[in-house]
Amino acid sequence: MSDAGPVQLPKGKIVGQRWRIIKKLGEGGCGSVYKVQDIKNHNAEAALKAESNFVAGGTVLKLEVQILNRLKGRPHVPQLIHSGKKEMYCYMVMTLLGDTLSTLQRRTGRISSVSTQTRVGINVLFGVKQIHDVGFVHRDLKPANVAVGQINTPEYRFLHILDFGLAREFIVRGEDKKLQMRRPRPRALFRGTTRYCSVNTHDKGEQGRVDDLWSVLYMLAEMRGRLPWANLRDKKDICESKRSTTHERLLGNSPVHLVKFARHLDTLNYYSHPNYAYIFNQFMEIMKAGKFNRFTDPFDWEPKTGKEVKKQPKTVYTTSITTAITKGISQAAPSIDLPLSAIGDEGIKMDSWNKFHNKKPTEENPFPAAWFSSNPLGF
Repeated sequence: MSDAGPVQLPKGKIVGQRWRIIKKLGEGGCGSVYKVQDIKNHNAEAALKAESNFVAGGTVLKLEVQILNRLKGRPHVPQLIHSGKKEMYCYMVMTLLGDTLSTLQRRTGRISSVSTQTRVGINVLFGVKQIHDVGFVHRDLKPANVAVGQINTPEYRFLHILDFGLAREFIVRGEDKKLQMRRPRPRALFRGTTRYCSVNTHDKGEQGRVDDLWSVLYMLAEMRGRLPWANLRDKKDICESKRSTTHERLLGNSPVHLVKFARHLDTLNYYSHPNYAYIFNQFMEIMKAGKFNRFTDPFDWEPKTGKEVKKQPKTVYTTSITTAITKGISQAAPSIDLPLSAIGDEGIKMDSWNKFHNKKPTEENPFPAAWFSSNPLGF
C-alpha cells in the first residue's frame, strides 16, 4: 500500500483507544470505511471512515467533519461521533447506516411502487434541505449515497444522505459579518455523477441548491423506469439527452405531480431559494390521491408480513447516544489523536435546529409540513 492509497486497518485493531475494527465495508479512492465496535459502550456499533494524510490536494475528510458538525442534532442525518488524526491517516466515527438505495434497488428490481417512490422523495428532499440549510450543496446525490438506517432501530424507516466528499459551501461572511451567498465562478470543474447530475453541471456551471434537486428528480424518475440516457457513456451525449428530453417523457411512468416539481426547477438559478414546501406538497398530493399511509406501509425492499428481521446488535444512531459517547471520549485516557473537529469553521456558526422547527413529529406525521417552509439562512 502506498502512503496515499486506501487506508488498510486489520480486523481487531483498536483505533483511538476505543473503536475495534470489525470488518471493512468498502473503499474508494483514498478512503476506506469500516464497521467498528465501541469497546467502552457495550460494543455499540458505528462506522469509521479513514483517509490517508498523503492524498494529493489534501484530505476531504476534514470537509465531511465540518459538514457533519453543522448537521449535529438534526433528525434523520448521519451523526458525527468522534474524529481524529494519526501520523499516517485521519478518521471519523459516525452513525452506522444500513443498505444504500442502489443496493436495495438491485435486490428488489428497478421498478418501484409509486408509494415507495413518493416516500423516498419526501425523505431525500428533507435530507437535502438539511444540507442546504447549513450552507452546503452536496453535488453528488445518487442512489449509492442514500442509505436506510440500521435494521431494528427507529431510523431504519428513514433515508439518510451520506458521502460529502464533493460538497461545496455556498455561503460566506460579508464585510458586515453577515452570511451571504458565495459568488459563483464563471466556470467550475465537473463534480458529480454523469447519470444524475444537472445539465448545468455538464455545462461546467457553478452548482447551487437547484442542481442537487435535479439529481433528486432523476433518482426518482429512475425508480419507475430507465432514464433515457441510461445506455449512453459519452458525457456530451448524456448532456444532450437530458437537454432534449421533455419532462413528460422523463416522468412518463411517474405521477404528473413530479412534472410540476421539474417545472419549478426550471424557474431556479444558482441564487434561487428552492420552494421546498411546494415540492413537499406535490409529494403529499400523490400520497392523498393514492391513499398511501406514509410511514406504516412497507417499502418495496422491506420483508413481507410474517417474516422476521434478523436482530442486529445495539447500534449508535440517536443524538442522545452520540452525545453520551462523545462525553465518554472526553473523559477517557488521553489519546495521541488530534481531533479534526478542532479545525476552524471560519467563524460560521449555525442556529440550532429547534429555533426554526417548533413543530414536533409524530408516528403518523414524521415530516411536518412546517419543516419544509423554514429558511434559516434567509436567502
